[in-house]
Amino acid sequence: MSPKGKVKNTSEKKGQMAREKHHWDQILSDSRIIAAVREPERLRSALECPLKIVYLACGNPMNIAAMLESICAQGKLPLVNVDLLQGFSRDAHALEYLSSCGTAGIISTHHETLRAARAQELITVLRTFAIDSSAVEASLRLLAHFEPDAIEVLPAIAAPLLLNRIREAHPALYVIAGGLVNNLKQVEELVTAGIDAVSLSNPQLWVV
Repeated sequence: MSPKGKVKNTSEKKGQMAREKHHWDQILSDSRIIAAVREPERLRSALECPLKIVYLACGNPMNIAAMLESICAQGKLPLVNVDLLQGFSRDAHALEYLSSCGTAGIISTHHETLRAARAQELITVLRTFAIDSSAVEASLRLLAHFEPDAIEVLPAIAAPLLLNRIREAHPALYVIAGGLVNNLKQVEELVTAGIDAVSLSNPQLWVV
């Protein structure tokens, strides 16, 4: 077997271990809505809502550990958007620290960051912005080199348009939609179209 093949198999094994460790498949299949917390002040609402997955799109070295601890204490699955943290780099040391604080997964637009997260047996979510055809093609090329556990497509309205291409090449990949979703009817339409989950930052929509 070639060295490249060994690396790929090791990465896939780590991904499977992460999904099993954090019960990712089961939780995501039961949770069609993901609570996305953009400000620390909204964390309490996420803790009190019935949703099981919480995206942290905020935080710094002074508060991230406490935020993660509070999410885990409620039996919820915390995923951190490391690109949006303040005072953190995206290197392996930062990811190791976040893992020690209790994060179950990492969200990023950078596949090398996600590779490092997978080495820590963390769930990996590639965040991509489908702003034009070039951006879409770039994202699909990234998937050819590294397949995360999920891809989040923004804005949400673009996700169904890409779904067939993603499913054809990566049938096991979860597809999450996010951005510009204002009501539960839109969520229902996205799920009906085949999207696995929708991330929402409006606490009024954090319902099962």
